[in-house]
Amino acid sequence: MNRPLLPLKAGAIVFTLLWTAWMMWWSGSASRASVIILALCGAAVGYLWYRAMRWQFERMGMLPHKDDPSA
Repeated sequence: MNRPLLPLKAGAIVFTLLWTAWMMWWSGSASRASVIILALCGAAVGYLWYRAMRWQFERMGMLPHKDDPSA
């Protein structure tokens, strides 16, 4: 695991858990199908958030660029 990305990955996991919990609370339904669908959507949203933040941080120069051989 790349050390500069560790806080970003941890943040993505926390974001995923909070987003999923919020959507479960907001939907008001605790059926099995609802929980499964929201968990899958939460994983997708967390992954997209991670990719967007990584792209933005690389663009701002806060992370080494993935094509940089010295990274």
